Amino acid sequence: MVDNIIIIGGGIVGASFAYHAKINQINKIFLFSDALPGDSQQATTNTWGWVNGYAHNDKEYATLRLASLNYWAELFNNIQTPSFTSKGAFFWDLDDPEIHQTIKQHQSWGHSVEIKNKVNLEHALPNLLNVPDNAGYGKNDLAVEATQITKKLLKLSQAQIIQKKVDKLLMEENEVKGVLVEDQIHYADEVILASGLGTPDLLKTININFSMKSTLGLLAYTNELPPLLRHPITGIDFHARQDNQGRLIIGGRFDDDASKDSKIEEAAKKLVSDMASRLNYKGVIRLDHFTLGNRPLPNDGRPKIGRVKNSTGDIIKGAYIAVMHSGITNAPIVGKFGIEEILTGESNSFLHSFTPQLTNE
Repeated sequence: MVDNIIIIGGGIVGASFAYHAKINQINKIFLFSDALPGDSQQATTNTWGWVNGYAHNDKEYATLRLASLNYWAELFNNIQTPSFTSKGAFFWDLDDPEIHQTIKQHQSWGHSVEIKNKVNLEHALPNLLNVPDNAGYGKNDLAVEATQITKKLLKLSQAQIIQKKVDKLLMEENEVKGVLVEDQIHYADEVILASGLGTPDLLKTININFSMKSTLGLLAYTNELPPLLRHPITGIDFHARQDNQGRLIIGGRFDDDASKDSKIEEAAKKLVSDMASRLNYKGVIRLDHFTLGNRPLPNDGRPKIGRVKNSTGDIIKGAYIAVMHSGITNAPIVGKFGIEEILTGESNSFLHSFTPQLTNE
C-alpha cells in the first residue's frame, strides 16, 4: 500500500505527480526541490509553453504526446483554472515536402493536423508579414503558461513543499526507502524522481548509471503589446507566441544551444528585432528580459518513465523515474498514468516503451 510518497522536482512533471497522487487519495505527499516554478533556474519557468503531439517517425511517442494533448482539456476543467492562452499552432520550419509528409504521417496517427495555404495564413495571422505558401497547423495544439499552471497543481496537491536539494537516495535490499537531505533521513513508500538533469546524480547514489544531455535554450520576452499573434508560430529560424500578459516570447531554432553565444543579451535583442521586422506593427517592440533554461534531454530524445533495474537485471522497488523533454506537453498524462502504475503495479501500455534502461541512452 502506498500512503507516503516523496517527489523530487518542483517543475510541471513533479507537480502533475503530486496532483494526481492527491486525487488518488494519497495524503502524505512531500515534494523536495531547491527550485520552484518562477525561479530562474527552474526548467518549467523557462519553457516556451507549446503543447503539441509531434514526434517525427516515432508513433509510440506521438501516441503518448497526443494522449497528453487530449488530456490537457480535462485537466483544465478539473483544476478550474484559466485554460490555454491560445489554441491552434502553425509551423513551417520544414521544407514543403517535409511539411506535407509530417502532416500525412501524424494524421494517420490520429492527430488533428492539416496543411494551411497562404490565404488561410494571412487570415489567421493578419499581423505577420511575408507568410509562407504552406504551413502545418495543429488544430488542438495549445499555448499555456507553465509557471501558473504548475503553481496551481502544487496548491491543489496539498503537498508539503520542502525547498531543499536531495543529496542521495537510500536503498536497502534492492528497495529505495527514502532520501537523505542535509543529513536528515526522510522515509517514504515511494520516491518519484521528476528531477530533470539532476536525475543521473541521484541514481548514481544507488549505483545506477543513467546519462542525459542538455542544451541551453534562450527565450526573449518583449514589453507588453496589443494582440499581434493569435497562435504560436514556428518558422525556419524562429518560434514566437504571445503570452497572457501581451508579451511576445521569442526563440530561435528549437535545437539552438545558447551556450555557444558569447553575448547572450545581444542575441536576445536580435531575436526581438528580427521578430519585429516580421510584424506589421508601428509601435515599439523592445526586449524586456530574457531567460536561459537547460533542457533535460534523455540521450535518445524519448521520455524515460518507470522503474530502473540494478546491475543484475532486477527491478529496484520504491523508486519511479519520470524525466523528459518536453515536460510541458507530457506532464499531465505522465503524472496520471505514472501514479496509476505505482498504485496498481500494472504496466500502462502508453508508458511501456519508455521504461528507463541501464545503458547510456
